[in-house]
Amino acid sequence: MGRLTGKVAIITGAAQGIGAAYALGLAKEGAKIVVADVLDGQSAVEAIKNAGSDAIYVKTDVSKLDQCDAMAKAAFDTFGSVDILLNNAAIFGSIVLKPFMECTSEEFMKVLEINVLGQFNCMKAVFPYMKEKGGKVVNIGSSSINEGVPGMPHYVASKGAIMALTRSMAREMGDFKINVNTIAPGFTHSAGGNNFDKIKQLDLPPLEELQLNARCIKREAVPEDLIGLALFLSTDDSAFITGQMIVHDGGLSFH
Repeated sequence: MGRLTGKVAIITGAAQGIGAAYALGLAKEGAKIVVADVLDGQSAVEAIKNAGSDAIYVKTDVSKLDQCDAMAKAAFDTFGSVDILLNNAAIFGSIVLKPFMECTSEEFMKVLEINVLGQFNCMKAVFPYMKEKGGKVVNIGSSSINEGVPGMPHYVASKGAIMALTRSMAREMGDFKINVNTIAPGFTHSAGGNNFDKIKQLDLPPLEELQLNARCIKREAVPEDLIGLALFLSTDDSAFITGQMIVHDGGLSFH
């Protein structure tokens, strides 16, 4: 029996890359998965079913509260519970590294809308299903807030806001036995991020090269590296941990 047998997990941005790895990792521990994404998530659903669990795909734009509400309702109607929310959906791979003076207000606000408002919307959507019995919320931040990565002020600001939001929501949701924590990865090879350096407009070495040289553990980071911590924060092993950010970047930055 897996550590999450009988649990239902909603994972946003789970159609590919890191989100799909989270989904498969939780499914292998027994969780039933809701793959929520604007992209087609059927391949992720099939991978989960092939691993021996169950899953559905719900097309979800996390910046729209009504779609997040529909996502949570679909999870409950299908599986009878909502126990875990893994807030992974974000704008990252399409961001162009460029001087901050060239970052428009529209670009800045779009990143905040998806990366921050999206996580808030999802927490609001699952709360009615968690408030009677408790639950786990795992937000995905970034160790970039410790590094101050140039060329992407909107992304770094959004991930800093997620940490602040996590603390605020941990205070409010704690009375309902809901844990709210943040994982802060470094740059991780994935379908969403592998083209990142190809579209930059700053004269910088590849981001992975910069991070690799600065890490204590000198190897590339892959999505599977992140699964163990996500599992820990989704199980009762972390029952007395809330409002925290755990940096997960191979010793690139210390917090």
